[in-house]
Amino acid sequence: MKLMYILFNGLRASRSVLAVSALTAIGCCFSVGATFAQVAATPKPVGTITLGWVKSTANLIAYVSPQISAKYGLKIESVNFNTAVDISTAMISGQIDVGLLTPIHLIRAVDTKVDFVQIAGNARGNTGIVAARKLGLKQDDWDGLKQLIKQRKPRVASSRGSINELLAIAEFAKNGINVNRDLDFVNIANFGQHPQALRSGEFDMIVTLEPLVSLVTVDGVGTLFSRPYNTAAGDLNTNYVVGRDWMSKNPEKAQAFVATIVEASRQLVGDKKAEFDAATKLTGMKPEVLGVALAGNRYEVRNGLPQMLEMARIAYEFQYTTRNVAADLPKAVDDRFLRALGIVE
Repeated sequence: MKLMYILFNGLRASRSVLAVSALTAIGCCFSVGATFAQVAATPKPVGTITLGWVKSTANLIAYVSPQISAKYGLKIESVNFNTAVDISTAMISGQIDVGLLTPIHLIRAVDTKVDFVQIAGNARGNTGIVAARKLGLKQDDWDGLKQLIKQRKPRVASSRGSINELLAIAEFAKNGINVNRDLDFVNIANFGQHPQALRSGEFDMIVTLEPLVSLVTVDGVGTLFSRPYNTAAGDLNTNYVVGRDWMSKNPEKAQAFVATIVEASRQLVGDKKAEFDAATKLTGMKPEVLGVALAGNRYEVRNGLPQMLEMARIAYEFQYTTRNVAADLPKAVDDRFLRALGIVE
């Protein structure tokens, strides 16, 4: 219990990470169409796993995977959570087998000696820095932002400790902006409140995720200022994580699961109509919003360790963690299941 407290005490400010209010009308339908339902005739049965994830356009692989897994003799029981923190808690308590988290959760687990292991990556991208339309800033107008900073500290709404905030901090720093000195970062843990924060006029910018980035830009509330993917931290967004003990006891299930998400990623890339239909069923959002949101979605199952090492450095510098875990992080990333499928870093 003490270990769980240490891990999640620092995350209280982001208890609502990915609990997007715009997605509250999402249904639990998993009928995605024949593209995702082709099943091999005689797969070797390996059993059942429970997968915990949150509903987001970044997580379409998790959405379609239960329709593919039978091909590999695996049954996936999909369990939805409001936050990634809740997923981590459920993993520790043994309620679920596999969690779809973000790299910062893995980094924090290493920091607090929770024995999580990443077995595959997932989507990249899905983060955006959006400026209020009234500021007149265009995309990547860093000089314009610096002129504003000379006049006052811009107020920025962000979910403290999220992967989105970490990527944005790195991007600001690359362009000569220190978030502690130059910007007034305000924690709004619930991403679903970010659009209203910009609409209210109380904030100059928001650091948020898709499809909310596209929602506020399509609606004309804000303009896309930056996609914060131009640093050594890259654009990693989510990862599939298991407990080390579970992985040791269930290597066949882990292999079948990774094979499933690899195929799901390829199908989403290869059939954009099916991808759009799945996103529509998952979110219920307007086509014009989803069209923009999905345009930057990258389905990448590699582990992305080099980028996570940089994230570990940033996490320590900005006190997301108590130490720089870069030296220990490789032990929490296992490539064996991806390598078995011919996928290497």
